[in-house]
Amino acid sequence: MLKKLTNGFIVLIFILLLPIIVTVSLIQAQRKKRKMRKLADQFVCLKCGEVIGAEALGLADERWSEIVMKIISESAPGTRLRLVRAMDAICPHCGCIYLYRAAEQTFVVRSNIPEWQGFTEKLNTEGES
Repeated sequence: MLKKLTNGFIVLIFILLLPIIVTVSLIQAQRKKRKMRKLADQFVCLKCGEVIGAEALGLADERWSEIVMKIISESAPGTRLRLVRAMDAICPHCGCIYLYRAAEQTFVVRSNIPEWQGFTEKLNTEGES
């Protein structure tokens, strides 16, 4: 009886805190985007010498969406994917790909690895013994 009461109390607390947790997460994501946008407006491309600007972030978002859609379409049904985003900005002038490093508050050139090497495939084994 006490265990059911404790579990119910934990679930109730989680349900009550869920709106706060979601709100804080959204605010943090917006702050990160704003910092990246501000940095992109000042960051000079290491390859061509031009300022990459906020357009670079949009190009990276579009390209990453294309990569994810390609991976999903070529994966077998029931496959669970763990994807690590491999780009945060693409220079609109020369196409140089950058990763954002939050600790250093800068962009770094991404190493030249194929897009497919950045993901790990994990079969969906839920329900199987």
